Amino acid sequence: MKQNNRNEMSTELPGYVDRFRQTEYVGENRCTPCTIVNVTIAVVVSTALTFAAIPVGIAFFVFSMAAIYLRGYLVPGTPTLTKTYFPDWLLRIFDKSEIGAPTEAPKASDREPEEVLTEASVIETCEEIDDLCLDNEFQTAWQESMERVLEDGAEKSDLSRILGADEEELEFEEHESAFLARIDGHRLGQWESHAALVADLAAARELSDRYGDWDELSVDNQSRILSGLRIFLETCPECSGTITAEQETVESCCRSMEVVAATCEDCDARILEVEQN
Repeated sequence: MKQNNRNEMSTELPGYVDRFRQTEYVGENRCTPCTIVNVTIAVVVSTALTFAAIPVGIAFFVFSMAAIYLRGYLVPGTPTLTKTYFPDWLLRIFDKSEIGAPTEAPKASDREPEEVLTEASVIETCEEIDDLCLDNEFQTAWQESMERVLEDGAEKSDLSRILGADEEELEFEEHESAFLARIDGHRLGQWESHAALVADLAAARELSDRYGDWDELSVDNQSRILSGLRIFLETCPECSGTITAEQETVESCCRSMEVVAATCEDCDARILEVEQN
């Protein structure tokens, strides 16, 4: 805990125009730094051409805007160039694939996940190794709650209650790399997969009973706690397959990043993705 393409394409393009679209670089996949760089280039070149011949400058500007709109960029290779030469802190600002990350930076008043989960008797020191483990009682309750969420189809009702949103207006979209919740095209939440959403909603049910101040926490703070709890999952909430963790390189619209990814071996559902610093 991405505006859909209708924000960028309010009407369906004619077939002969749509052939020129590069879907991997437009719509929700559009790289904002790439667009800014290419629009700047278009403005500068068009202005220079206008001094020589106004019609030529105007024509080049119109062509450039159409190319950027349909293909995502004007200068070939722009996505690679921005990933290579733009600083990571700048690309991170525009990156829209921070899956599962809170929408805002943690506030000073936010509670740390480990602190909350310990106080709620959700995690405890492992008996055999120097690490943290799930409390057996909570693990059983969480598993049963995940099964109920799936059986009841309660994802919308649970999420609408957490976010304070109208259940009837809530929409879900599943993409290759994310599971999204929207209202009127505006993104309310994003998870690595539907399985990750189910795990969070079931955990939220249990934590609301175990931790007295749960409802007093901000939605972003709750999201950090829930996503942190997913690291303790051993089986997939949807297909019951074994979850394994490994380091991967993930490509987003703007940059490449090293992440530790927890994925279900049976159904390939991504349960957790944490960027390595």
